[in-house]
Amino acid sequence: MRKILIIDDELDFRTALSYTLQAEGFECGTAEGGAEGITQALTSRPDIVLCDISMPEMNGFETLKAFRAHEQLMAVPFIFLTGMNESGLMRQGMDLGADDFLKKPMQAEEVKAAINARLNRLDMLAKQGEENVRKMRVRLEELRTLAEVTKKINDGVLLDEVCEQVYTAFKSFIPFNRIGVSLIDERTGMVVAQWAQSESSVIKISKGYQQPLKGSSLENLLVTRQPRIINDLEEYFRNKPQSKATDDILKEGIRSSLTCPLIAMGKNIGFIFFSSNEKNRYKYEHTEVYTRLAGQLAVVLEKARLYQQLIELNITKNKFIGIAAHDLRNPLSAIIGFSDLLKAEPAIRTNPEIAEYVEYISLAGNSAIALINDLLDYAAIASGNLTIEKWPVDLKEFLAETLTTHQMFSRTKNITISSSIDPALPATVNFDRRRIRQVLDNFLSNALKYSFPDTHVEVRLLKQDDSLRCEVTDQGQGIPESELKKLFHEYSRTSVQPTGGEKSTGLGLAIAKKIIKEHEGEVGASSTVSKGSVFFFMIPL
Repeated sequence: MRKILIIDDELDFRTALSYTLQAEGFECGTAEGGAEGITQALTSRPDIVLCDISMPEMNGFETLKAFRAHEQLMAVPFIFLTGMNESGLMRQGMDLGADDFLKKPMQAEEVKAAINARLNRLDMLAKQGEENVRKMRVRLEELRTLAEVTKKINDGVLLDEVCEQVYTAFKSFIPFNRIGVSLIDERTGMVVAQWAQSESSVIKISKGYQQPLKGSSLENLLVTRQPRIINDLEEYFRNKPQSKATDDILKEGIRSSLTCPLIAMGKNIGFIFFSSNEKNRYKYEHTEVYTRLAGQLAVVLEKARLYQQLIELNITKNKFIGIAAHDLRNPLSAIIGFSDLLKAEPAIRTNPEIAEYVEYISLAGNSAIALINDLLDYAAIASGNLTIEKWPVDLKEFLAETLTTHQMFSRTKNITISSSIDPALPATVNFDRRRIRQVLDNFLSNALKYSFPDTHVEVRLLKQDDSLRCEVTDQGQGIPESELKKLFHEYSRTSVQPTGGEKSTGLGLAIAKKIIKEHEGEVGASSTVSKGSVFFFMIPL
């Protein structure tokens, strides 16, 4: 039952109007003045107020102002009752927020009509408010789900992964039996299918399918940059029988489609196709959903495409490195082999000057072979083909053999090399002899390359907890602290230059790190400019 509050200083009028309205099915309350009316309204909020203008202590205008000052009474409809018929009073009341005026004396039907008009208006506003709240809740739920969709899509790295996430994530927003993603090849001007997934057992348009962009209906989409709905593909094909793509998609059982352009940072990159086996499946609301995610989806797909291209280029590069290195190693091996034969000849051995030249040929050949081996090892690491074979290795023998190789080069710069083995270490340790030798060779060759003549290099094998720690310490130039983070990364070099003009690939330390990682160990370095560096690795005993 709707509550009516009547505020009027005339008792007879209040009583008569209250009886009249109660007979019409309203619940009525009465008040002699504005102050009493406000008190009642705050206790039991009325649905509408009927208030006289001319009252002794607080007139109707003052009462209305007081009502509007209370937050809980601010929206209650307020109808003035007056025996005066002055337009000025009406304007004043409307300015204060009055909803209507009724002139005394009034008929019951007149009062009832005015009250019902205001109550109907209230009901309509309430329903509209409820509908707005419902829409807001739906929108918030949609935004929450879209945020989850965006996160899932962003989790993908490769193009196929991103597309798989799109296929799963969009199911709750856009109806489809098939999704396809095609990207524009800027070199050829073709639209090339990159990925497709369908519920149909027949897929005619799959990865690699392509068609020219120029002159196609897709070209027009890049002009409008708006999604396109075709809800009857059979009719569309009757009008455009030359469209091979439409013919092929119809053969997959598709009958309607939503085609959306992909635009990343202002650049047209391709299209995503939502397709259904039913006619008339797509509506404007589906394009709205897509549009909310379009920009971010396009950027993620472009990122994934570029990343995939990078991977493919990297694979091609590694194949080229491997082929080139193999082809170079054969002639270098011949040079090294023949130089070794020359060193054994009596005529060479008895001629110190020529023997020195042959020694330099051998050193240069071995240095070049080391560079090539680095390239081959890096190619193996990049392709995941680095193998580790652990066997017991005699530490004394291993260290002596390694140092002997480097003594020859150290003599050319008059650098001395010393070594020590911690007595706490076992005599033999399990590791891949060839690979760990490769790491130690790299540390030693770097120490000799970057040290000045007449200095000293020390190799120490230590026991640290349950690990073998190998340290190579030099008295070289040292590495600036800000550049230490560059170490152990592919092709990275510091500002420090070899003292004898020696060459390197910039891969040795990166390979060393990978080898030690495969041994479940760690590598590191510390350095002081002008004093020298310490490079170390640790592997479990």
